[in-house]
Amino acid sequence: MPKRFQTVVIFLALILGGVVVVQWILPALLQGPKVTRLPPGVKPAAAPGMEEEAVPVAVRTFKAARIEFTDLLPTMGTVWGESEVELKFEVNGVVKSVDFREGDLVTQGQVLATLEDRDATLRAEYAEGKQRTAQTQLDLAEKRLSINQDLYRLGAIIRPKLEESQLEVEQARAQVETAEKEVELARAELDKTKLSAPIDGVMGTREIDAGEYVTPQSVVATLMDVKSVYVELGIIERDIERIKLGQRVKVSVDSLPNIPFEGKIDNLAPLVEGKSRTLTAKVKVENPQGKLLPGMFARSEIAVFEKPNALVVPTSALRDTDGDGKFDSVFVIEGEQAKLKPMSLGYLTTDYAEIADGVQEGEQVVTEARGPLKEGSKVTLLETEEAGMKRAEPEIAQKAGE
Repeated sequence: MPKRFQTVVIFLALILGGVVVVQWILPALLQGPKVTRLPPGVKPAAAPGMEEEAVPVAVRTFKAARIEFTDLLPTMGTVWGESEVELKFEVNGVVKSVDFREGDLVTQGQVLATLEDRDATLRAEYAEGKQRTAQTQLDLAEKRLSINQDLYRLGAIIRPKLEESQLEVEQARAQVETAEKEVELARAELDKTKLSAPIDGVMGTREIDAGEYVTPQSVVATLMDVKSVYVELGIIERDIERIKLGQRVKVSVDSLPNIPFEGKIDNLAPLVEGKSRTLTAKVKVENPQGKLLPGMFARSEIAVFEKPNALVVPTSALRDTDGDGKFDSVFVIEGEQAKLKPMSLGYLTTDYAEIADGVQEGEQVVTEARGPLKEGSKVTLLETEEAGMKRAEPEIAQKAGE
C-alpha cells in the first residue's frame, strides 16, 4: 500500500472518531441538574419530614404597658405682648431728646422722650409769679382786716369799714385760688412736653428722632406689656378639631433653647384665615422675668390628648383583619405561637395607640414579622421592646424660667 494512501486512511479514521465523541460522550459530560419551573403562586413541596408550619417566623414584639400618655401637636408661632400701647405726645412740638432704645425694658413713669419746653417753662414761671403776687395781696388784706377788727372793738371805726376789709380778704383769697389753678395748668402743659411710660414693658420700634416736629397724632413708639405674653399659633385646617381652650402648651424659643415655658390656649379665632387656611390660637404665657420678647419666633407643642394610666402599643402592631379600614386586632405571643386577639382602640396617633379593650398589660404584641403570620403560627423572638418610652412627654409642667 502506498504511504500516501495510508496517511489519508488514518486522517479519515480520526475525523470519524471525533464525530462519535461529539454525538455520544460530550452531552453526557455537559449534562447538569434538571430545573423545574413552577407556575406563579405555587410553592415547592416541602422536604420529606419537614412540614411548612414547622418553620418558625422570626418576630419582634412590644410588651403592652400602662403609661401617662400624651399626644403633642407641634406648631410654630410668634410672641406678642399681652397689651400694646402706642405712645404719643399730647401737644405739638419739636423733639428735644429720645431717651430709649428699641427693646429696652422700662418701668412705669420713666421718661422716654421730651419736647422743646422753653415756652412751657416760661408760662409756668409766669403763673408761679402771679401766684406769689396774689398770695402777698392776701397776706396784706388779712393783716388790714386784723387791724380793723381791733379798731372796731375799740369803737375807732364803723362797721362798714370792717366789712370792707373782710371783702378785700375774700377777693384776695379768690385771686390766690385762681393763680394756683393757673400754676397747675402751666405745670401740666410743661409735663406734656415729657413722654413717660404708662406701664412696665418693653419698647418696640422707634418712630421719631430728635429735631422732628410732632403732633398728638404722631406715634413715637410702641410699648408692650411683657409680664405675660401671647404666642400666636397658626393651626392648619385638618388639626382644628383637635384644638380646644385650656389645652396645655409647651413653648420654646431659639435664643433660650434650655428654658421651657408653659402656657394654655386662651383664645381661638372665630374664623379660618383665607390665604393661609389656618386658625389663630393665642397661648397665654406668664413671663415675670421678661425673657420672652415680642417678635420672637416660638416653637410650640400642644397637648391635644392626655390620659394617665393608658394601655399603649405601637401602631405597627395593629391589624385590620376584615379589610374595612379600621384596626380591630393584634397578634400576641402565647408560648411559641402567635394568637390573633380582637381589640378596640381608644386614641390613635402616628406612632402609638391606646388600647381600650382586648389586650392585657404585659402581653407581647407582634410589631414586626419576617414572614407570613397567621393564627397558631410558630414564632421565634428576635427582640422584645419594653415600655420605657413616654412618647413626646417633655416636662410640660415645669415652671417657665426655671
